[in-house]
Amino acid sequence: MKSINIALLRSFHYVALQGSFSRAARVMNVTQPTLSQQVKLLEETYGVRLLERTGRGVQPTTLGKALFEVTHRLFEIEQEAAELLTGAKRLTSGRILIGADGPFHVVPLIRRFQQLHPGPEVVLSLGNSTAMLADLLSTKLDVVLVADLPGDSRLFVVPLRRDPVLAMLPAGHALARRRALRLQDLGGELLIMRELGSVTRKVVERGFAEADLVPGRVMEIGSREAVREAVAGGMGVGFVSASETMPDPRVALLPVYGVRMDIDEYAVCLRERRNLATVKAFLQVAQDTAKMNQAGLAVL
Repeated sequence: MKSINIALLRSFHYVALQGSFSRAARVMNVTQPTLSQQVKLLEETYGVRLLERTGRGVQPTTLGKALFEVTHRLFEIEQEAAELLTGAKRLTSGRILIGADGPFHVVPLIRRFQQLHPGPEVVLSLGNSTAMLADLLSTKLDVVLVADLPGDSRLFVVPLRRDPVLAMLPAGHALARRRALRLQDLGGELLIMRELGSVTRKVVERGFAEADLVPGRVMEIGSREAVREAVAGGMGVGFVSASETMPDPRVALLPVYGVRMDIDEYAVCLRERRNLATVKAFLQVAQDTAKMNQAGLAVL
């Protein structure tokens, strides 16, 4: 079998990635005619069409899209090999792509990571757990912090912390003077809930099922901040993880007893990538933080 020219593949990859010959040439530090010639040579060698010029730049053909998925994996592995070979050295450069289902847990970890390793660039993406895990599995992210974790042998998991879900009521609500409440006490209340798929909502719905109750009226709102504003405005009762609360005199936060309503948070990477220098260093910060959480110590 004829070996493929990696330099030609690299040229195609960067053009497809950048969507432009000129941008790819700048990234690769070569001239645009050289880059065009290399891509043309790759196409002519195999008698295929990989890229189509459009008014807005360059788009891969159907075959080009399939090849780009392969080259994406190829050059990810190349980067992993380079990081493994230099992993014994102190981290003075590099890049780590982190995803999280909210800022509350991840920001202290990033701050500690940067204190210990100021060299690597940190890029943070926020989204729901499903989206973050999908990006992790496709290697678009290096590490994610999520609460909704499926059983998957491809994942390397560091348990981070467990937080109770609290009921959030308007400060002037009759139940707000209590120290705790049961889900049964919320009969007739409008429940301000996060969107379907939200981990907080799943935990609350599981609590209602455990108590053999059916939630009454529900208003769905798609962000923590909007839920808090709706509750503060007297519209109903919401729910929030204890670690995601913020001081607000307009609302009262009460524990719920009689059912288990907890959220477990994890730091997760692909098992095959856990020894990459930046990933390994970040996971060590997560493990140290988890030990501090268990000991009841503040994370600086």
